[in-house]
Amino acid sequence: MIGPGSTLNDRFLLQKELGRGGMGAVYAAVDQVLQRSVAIKVLKDQQAGDEVSKRLRLEAQIAARLLHDNVVRIYDFGQAGGTSYLVMEQVDGVSYVRRWRDLPLAGRLKILAGVAEALDYAHRQGVIHRDVKPGNVLLTAADVPKLSDFGLSLLAEHDDAAGVVRGTPHYMSPEQAKGQRLNYKTDLYSLGVMVYESAAGAVPFTGTAMTVMAQHANTPPPPILARDQPVSPDLEKLILALLAKRPEDRPASGAVVAEALRVEARKLQGGADVAAGEPAPDAAPEDAGEPVLDLGAGRAARGRAVAGAAPAARARRSEPAHAVAAPHVAAAEAADLAASPLVRKLLRTILAEPVSLNPEERYLNGYYLAHLLVGSRRRPFFARRKLERLNADRARLILALTYVLTAHDSEAAVPEAAQLLDERIEVRPALNPVVVAKFLSWRDNPNRRRMLRQARKALQDASAYAREHMTDAKGVLNVGLIPRSTEDLRKLAPEREVGDELVERWNRLADAWREHADLRETVLRYAGGAAYRDPSGAAMWAEVVYPLVEMSRWQRARRGKLRDAWHFVANRVLRLPDPGEKLHRTLTRHLAPRVVEQLDRSAVQLDRVLARSDPDDEAQPEDQDSRAARLAQGSEAARIGAIAAEADAEVVDSDQVALVDVDPIRFLQGELHELWKEAAAGMRQATGGPGPRPAGHRHTPLGPYRLAVVPSVRGAAAGQVVVQGMPSKQIEMLTPSLRTAGSRGRAIIAAWTYDDHSLLLTYSDFKSVQRYILWDAPHGRQTAYSDPADIYRELEALGMEVPEAMETALSRGFRPQGGRG
Repeated sequence: MIGPGSTLNDRFLLQKELGRGGMGAVYAAVDQVLQRSVAIKVLKDQQAGDEVSKRLRLEAQIAARLLHDNVVRIYDFGQAGGTSYLVMEQVDGVSYVRRWRDLPLAGRLKILAGVAEALDYAHRQGVIHRDVKPGNVLLTAADVPKLSDFGLSLLAEHDDAAGVVRGTPHYMSPEQAKGQRLNYKTDLYSLGVMVYESAAGAVPFTGTAMTVMAQHANTPPPPILARDQPVSPDLEKLILALLAKRPEDRPASGAVVAEALRVEARKLQGGADVAAGEPAPDAAPEDAGEPVLDLGAGRAARGRAVAGAAPAARARRSEPAHAVAAPHVAAAEAADLAASPLVRKLLRTILAEPVSLNPEERYLNGYYLAHLLVGSRRRPFFARRKLERLNADRARLILALTYVLTAHDSEAAVPEAAQLLDERIEVRPALNPVVVAKFLSWRDNPNRRRMLRQARKALQDASAYAREHMTDAKGVLNVGLIPRSTEDLRKLAPEREVGDELVERWNRLADAWREHADLRETVLRYAGGAAYRDPSGAAMWAEVVYPLVEMSRWQRARRGKLRDAWHFVANRVLRLPDPGEKLHRTLTRHLAPRVVEQLDRSAVQLDRVLARSDPDDEAQPEDQDSRAARLAQGSEAARIGAIAAEADAEVVDSDQVALVDVDPIRFLQGELHELWKEAAAGMRQATGGPGPRPAGHRHTPLGPYRLAVVPSVRGAAAGQVVVQGMPSKQIEMLTPSLRTAGSRGRAIIAAWTYDDHSLLLTYSDFKSVQRYILWDAPHGRQTAYSDPADIYRELEALGMEVPEAMETALSRGFRPQGGRG
């Protein structure tokens, strides 16, 4: 039986129980090998199955790489007698759940700001927590918060017992309560519940677990000010933004929230912290003014993230470049360390809204980035230069396009992205798997692919270097080997399981990478180019570092007889150092022997894969992407050329439901007034009223449908327009009054028809509010919208082309595009 006095795996001596929760018990323990005090969480026996246990282990191992002052460090994850346990940093205080009521509101907000920073850091590493709550926030003796239990909520998501609710319903996000797929904004909602509770004295919803979950999904939180707490309007605004039902309506990142909380804490303290000499963490730049929370910072209508992350993010990343000269690199990011101010700006914009990555995505995206760094290494010096330039261009193009598509003002972002290409700035060491994942997200559906093609065209027009050096024979911006999907990445990476052993090797190499500057320089020098000069290489993700080292060792092992002779002459006669040997010595000096052996075994596996298509590498002539072809798997080698040669900008989306015409059919108030007069005359004639016999009530064709004006509704307050021709129904719109012509040139209705007979309408209602209606013809479904973001999402989900002028078709400045021609 596991308990105080027992030893796990002949190493960890359990001393006393520190606490017990829904997932298990926590013990103070001693690591008898390293002779240090640790905390060990012994997890309850789970019936989740091998797959969930594997995912839990992988998540815990990836979370072990998180190095932040506000995150509990994970040292190890193991099993003993069928029981899983987690070895963690021991924190010398109590949890927030026991402490917060003893603190003033300002103190609570400062602690929660630290939690928000911890979440921001984790999210930028592609990790989400899923179970943020007071019990998972530990406090040191100085009240420094430490967020714990990353990844363990996987246990809460997989319970086979019917009717059992795992997790903590009081802090669940609406999407978690509904069992939907989660992203990092689920953590921001849970943090919002903690802020609400800290400000109001109680959680927003109470009752049974199912009642609370239903309220999180459907019920607005009760007003905080009604509880007579000293809550400012700004703090209430922040809380309501965090508790938004839709993830995209929540703040953009934990950094935004952290700065807003610290501002509120300083207001409550009246500047006492500064007066006492306490440094204000993450203070905004002097010229930034007081930070303002952008409640729409999640996503703009077309799915674009807002670029202005927050003063907190800017200030936190203002670390001087000389900081990377220190032997140890802690929780830095490439956006902090990149040598180029332009690259730092682009990265900060792209990474302002994080994404979560699973282990396979980390592996595939990381391998691609490593290939861009080392892909030309084995070529002869002069032959290498062309591929080196191509790989650098590929990385720049991915960064530039992702920036344009992510920036709030994409039109203004194009010149900056073009500057990146024209100045040929090295960006490869600064990229991480999140950048590739965000780039690929713009291939998710036809509408986003269309936006990607438009961005490529704008970038090509703006960059002289792109037009001269980055276009193909058809004049399209295309440097080849730009992935279009995860499947393309699989053609480049060796097929292997992303399991315990691989993640463990990632972590061991990541530790050495952070600690030893000479290891970083040696590996990056061997990779080729000037990558080693960029300080951002210190923050390179382990998923990039590992394949970089793996490919380097593979190349060293297969350099061939001619190159062996050259290296002998260079080393013994010319006294030139052998970079491959230097790399080998550096690895063996800084890595444990077993890790080096694992690297060698992994390189042998790589060699077996690559040798199939390249039995005599030294004798094979190569084109610019033969290296990529060798990285393909068997029969897939023949298809790798498609990635290298296809003009992504020219791909036609055959599965997209296209508009009949990109320009709308517009109905002006004067035109509708004339239809109203005809309809009113027809009504009078039908009822025997005075007046001449009308020429007839005219219906206006609208694609396969017809539009008509109803002569009487709500008296003089509003007009009524209908669209007819649907089976057993009609679409009705209440517009401004049509009894008078009013402003005859004012557009009241705009309509687009689709190839499948669907219909999109935007109109000005009787209160002059712009509204939208979508008639989905294949499904016989009519849906009304008031928020353009909702209709954008629906069109994307249905694979329907989005009209460029959907939001501007009723404006006076509308200009037609001239149809499809």
